[in-house]
Amino acid sequence: MMKDNGNMPVTRKGLMFMIAGVVVLLAGFVLLSGGGSDDPAVFNLIANGDTNAVFQLESSGMQKMMKELKPDCMEDILAGIALYRPGPMQFIGDYINGKHNPDKISYLHPLLEPILKTTYGCMVYQEQIMAIFRELAGYSFGQADIVRRAMGKKDMQKMIKQRDIFINGDPNDPVHPIEGALARGVSEEAANALFDQMLKFAEYCFNKAHSAAYAYVTYQTAYLKLYHPVEYFCAA
Repeated sequence: MMKDNGNMPVTRKGLMFMIAGVVVLLAGFVLLSGGGSDDPAVFNLIANGDTNAVFQLESSGMQKMMKELKPDCMEDILAGIALYRPGPMQFIGDYINGKHNPDKISYLHPLLEPILKTTYGCMVYQEQIMAIFRELAGYSFGQADIVRRAMGKKDMQKMIKQRDIFINGDPNDPVHPIEGALARGVSEEAANALFDQMLKFAEYCFNKAHSAAYAYVTYQTAYLKLYHPVEYFCAA
């Protein structure tokens, strides 16, 4: 046991943890200050399911999904974290199939492609739902945000009330008249099917910023596990 200028005693074990922590902090600083987030070896570790002690990816279900998905970019990590929730979970298989078979991706309406293209035709984030309401039915940003808040609070009653407005519009809205999907060339069948998907999705969904924050910590912890395993596990 050593003493720091006669004050609080510092044990050798405590000192080792302190040193390991400093090393991990320095490694994290290097990563944050220019190391990037596109190292193929890090994605390979994740794709192999070697994710014990990796933030958000420790469960057997997440490991299985990552092994099937074979992520090779941050966008896949973001989507994987967002999809592994009760609502969006129904789209995991579609997302994986879309990534590996992009030629088989289909859309209920062409207006959906620019909204869902980066997620292989699947709804993954709240922002995509907002964009669907705006682009396919003519909602304003504020009106679409009301829908987002209803989803965030899992207010299914409010979501159900939006069905008729989404399909048929609301020309009498005093702030911003809504055209509705039918007026924008979407069939009633497609509009209803799309709304049904969004209702299921609304049970539990992330906004993209939330998922991005999680995914970046996921990448950092995978990076430290890969390149600084001793220091990382000592500091964990």
